[in-house]
Amino acid sequence: MKRRQLLEVLLAAGLCCRSVQAGRLPQAETARKSYDVIVVGSGAAGLSAAVSAAEHGARRVLVLEKAPTLGGHTIVSTGYVSAINREKLSASEIDAACEAMLAGMRSTAGSRGSVALERKLVRESADIICWLAAMGLKWESNAFQTLAGLAPRSYISSAVRAGYDYITTLNKRARALNVEVLFSTKAQKLLISEDASIAGLTALSEHGPVDFSAASVVLATGGYGGNVAMRSRYVPWLDASYPTTADPNFEGIDTATGDGIEMGAAVGAALVDMDCIMAIPFWGGRLTDYVGADIYVDAAGRRFVNEGSSWKDISTQIRKLPNEECWVITDSQSLQGASRSTKIMNGVVKSANTIEEMAAGMRVNKDVLRRTLERYNSFVRSGVDEDFGKNMFTQEINRPPYFYGKERLYVHYCCGGLKIDEHARVIGRNNLPIAGLFAAGETTGGVHGEDRMGGCSLTDCFVFGREAGKSSAAYANQKSENQKL
Repeated sequence: MKRRQLLEVLLAAGLCCRSVQAGRLPQAETARKSYDVIVVGSGAAGLSAAVSAAEHGARRVLVLEKAPTLGGHTIVSTGYVSAINREKLSASEIDAACEAMLAGMRSTAGSRGSVALERKLVRESADIICWLAAMGLKWESNAFQTLAGLAPRSYISSAVRAGYDYITTLNKRARALNVEVLFSTKAQKLLISEDASIAGLTALSEHGPVDFSAASVVLATGGYGGNVAMRSRYVPWLDASYPTTADPNFEGIDTATGDGIEMGAAVGAALVDMDCIMAIPFWGGRLTDYVGADIYVDAAGRRFVNEGSSWKDISTQIRKLPNEECWVITDSQSLQGASRSTKIMNGVVKSANTIEEMAAGMRVNKDVLRRTLERYNSFVRSGVDEDFGKNMFTQEINRPPYFYGKERLYVHYCCGGLKIDEHARVIGRNNLPIAGLFAAGETTGGVHGEDRMGGCSLTDCFVFGREAGKSSAAYANQKSENQKL
């Protein structure tokens, strides 16, 4: 989709400014505004926080978005949400499913991550499925095993526009609750009162710096993958040669530049797991976003990894390959994502009617590639991957046309960020909550440890965004009551 077409779609949905002045306030008028809760960022975490704050009694809620459009990374995401489906399970089955999901998160987290935060995410995942459904979101009934998801527990609203669905659903609810949104307004600095609590923030609008007063501030600005200097400070090999999944061709701007993390750190917030950054195969030859419909092969046409393992395992093996590149192969049976048409049109992914034609296009030995596919398909039929231990199969890869393309690593997700507790309160370097400051989503750290389980990014945004809204509203309301005494 061309930029002009995208802006027309967003405009029609009310997700961007309708004119130069719409969604923005002159400095003098803005300066007189005070709010119960200000949310910085308009992705899934930010809008969830804003909606939740309004639902929990905050009367004046403001969302600040530095971009001219709503949605952050969420609006262009594939949109899988890992969750426990209560409707299909008994009480004992729910407990078992929660423990299995928690075990999956712990297995990818390594020795890091907060068990308390992970348990909250798991336990409340079902609530956010129902919460969004109550706003009118229609979920697909099938559960998928999303890539690196380790089990079939991920849900989606649409195979081609799920992220857009989530943002438009939350935006509609926010409008109904009279949440204000200011576009092209970048939060820069938190304001602190005499009692060391948060008093608001300073932002940069088209008119210059503007101060906003607020009892509570929620930071939901995303990660720092788009900030090369910041990410390479913690992971030196992730230099400027690695694109991000939000700007895969170095043609645009990735807005995830660590703004909220820097703002929090400036007022004493503790940072955790900043060296835990995910790099994954994404914008090249891969067409599917779930496990069981494709294989990864090296330059010789041989598999080299369990395609259903963790992102850390997969990226580690890709880094061992020449030029850190592999081929991804699927066929006409697979459910292919929103990027399919663009990748085929741009020649990133090619099609072939025979294995021989595909081998020629890949410049690999046709007999080697044929044996690779035949051996893999035998594993599908038996349910046992004797080579790499893959345990999730949805199909054989044997129905032309075949689709194949080279894949490389892209910076995708930052597991580190501001330290929070189960109430989404930001924790200071003194290990105490910073009064009036909350955070959610990729701006935070400690939820996932050294690696994130597939499908849990949006779950994190929804669960802790909702919690941040609830907690920030409660804090603002209590502060207002205390001031009346």
